[in-house]
Amino acid sequence: MARQKHWYRRFPKHKGVHQRCLESCPPQGGRCREHKYGWRVDVRINGRKKPLGKEGYDTLTEAVEARKAIIAQHQAGTLPADTRKTLREWLPEWLDGKVKRGEIEDTTARGYADNIKNHLIPKLGHRKLAELRGLDITRAYAEIQRERREEIEAAKAKNKIYAEEAEKINAKRRAAGKIRMVAPRRVAVPRPISAASIARIHACLSGALQSAVKAGLIPRNVAADAELPRAERHKVRPPEPEQYASLLGQITGERLFPLVVVAGYTGLRRGELAGLKWSDVDLKTGRVVVRRQRVSVGYKVVERDTKTEAGQDRVVYLDADALADLKAWRRTQAKERLKWGEGYQDGGYVFTREDGTPYHPDYITKIVSRLLRRAGIPAGKLHALRHFRAAWLISIGTDIAVVSKTLGHKSIAITSDIYGSLQEKAAKDLAEKARGYVSRPGKAAGA
Repeated sequence: MARQKHWYRRFPKHKGVHQRCLESCPPQGGRCREHKYGWRVDVRINGRKKPLGKEGYDTLTEAVEARKAIIAQHQAGTLPADTRKTLREWLPEWLDGKVKRGEIEDTTARGYADNIKNHLIPKLGHRKLAELRGLDITRAYAEIQRERREEIEAAKAKNKIYAEEAEKINAKRRAAGKIRMVAPRRVAVPRPISAASIARIHACLSGALQSAVKAGLIPRNVAADAELPRAERHKVRPPEPEQYASLLGQITGERLFPLVVVAGYTGLRRGELAGLKWSDVDLKTGRVVVRRQRVSVGYKVVERDTKTEAGQDRVVYLDADALADLKAWRRTQAKERLKWGEGYQDGGYVFTREDGTPYHPDYITKIVSRLLRRAGIPAGKLHALRHFRAAWLISIGTDIAVVSKTLGHKSIAITSDIYGSLQEKAAKDLAEKARGYVSRPGKAAGA
């Protein structure tokens, strides 16, 4: 059978709209119920004529309205400059530009790159910027979480099988009187992708789409139309004063003991502790100035300014006990410097190895977290000591603005958001302590 040729059925009342038909279809002026409709229009972008068009509409009315919408966008100056560019093309280009212009930090750039490579491109990379919709984004996020749940269940199922296989082998070995048992094989169980993780992925995508709007590639940022999974609000549970005191008693002989002391008494971040130098510390007054941080970017250590402008050059103080511990550590370092002689790497850092080299931030997290878990501290993470400092200040009625400045938060709103539950508890405790302060008729003070 000979292959039929295509021809375009025109509609005099609707300029630019057509129906792509075959030779066997009714002639021009007739009506074809089989083939879909399309439209075409020529516009001028940056002084050059550019033909636009699209097919696949079920009705003539849909094609007519779609063409009118494109013309209206062009007249309003909101027509995308490039209707063919996909997210697979735009996302790396956007991130590369942000990095080259120095608009984001190394750690942020790495996080964006991971989200783009692992989540956004696999799920949305094929989508054209001009055709992306909020529903597409919502569905992509749901699929990302669903697939991760399936991966977790699959890994757990494998580990269960491996454990059963090992137990069968060990049962035979025990029956044979053998002492050595075999350990079951294990596969790594992936971490779940939480609502907070989705929020970070969304922040990356939204930033990229906002830049696309500024570049004239799309008329608006459709990320605002997406629905994100609801994040469960986790209450901060800092160590109690008794727990922190117990921790210090248990780790007195540990090399990172002075770091744990400074972390709990100042609330410094991990990078700020790693980047602290003796020139930042006044051993007479206990005054500590936070000037820099050492962060891990793909395990490579980068030294730079603090995380926020609010955290730059902020001042915190150590009390007499913490200052005494730091002075003792200073003397220990002086002995090590004499012992190593010319081999000592004196960079002026407070927390160092025996040869004077500063600790890698990831090493600090690993060791301190181990010490906290051993002491039974909730969460068992270095950041718990930062929460401890915040809770300490809030419990004694410190103004939230002072707490925010001490921690180096960008705004008071961030501090209130994180420690809102602690503020409420502290306010209630203060109200109880104030009971009876004013003598009321017929009531005994404190009754």
